[in-house]
Amino acid sequence: MSTTTQPTESASTQDVGTFLRDWFGRLAETGWTADVFLAHLSNDLVWTATGSSPVSGTFHGLQAYTDGVYRKLDQKLERWPTPKVERILADGQWGVVEFTSTGGLGKNGTDYNMRYCWLMHVTGDKIDQVIGYYDQLKVAELFR
Repeated sequence: MSTTTQPTESASTQDVGTFLRDWFGRLAETGWTADVFLAHLSNDLVWTATGSSPVSGTFHGLQAYTDGVYRKLDQKLERWPTPKVERILADGQWGVVEFTSTGGLGKNGTDYNMRYCWLMHVTGDKIDQVIGYYDQLKVAELFR
């Protein structure tokens, strides 16, 4: 008699936690490159950047996020910051990553180091929802 087991909540949680640890580890090594960062965002992504900074809003789809946030930041940054994970919490397909960044520098001389908290929904090896909390004043300074 063969039995099939379904993944348990803890197995799913472990998978999401492991995925996020691995992904942020690669981001720390390679930076926010398209082949590491953007490659793991779903085409159906819904990304909400909280607040009222120049990149705040809800972006539906990977292209909308890329145009509305990623490229805008890339145009303003001399050097992207390196993330350092403080903690990762996972529950089912959701994960929360609290991280700081170092080494970020705007083309206008702005120190672009800050603390972030991203709430992410992961399906397989893709992130399909993000709610991002960050220092809106730092972002505003970058865009001055």
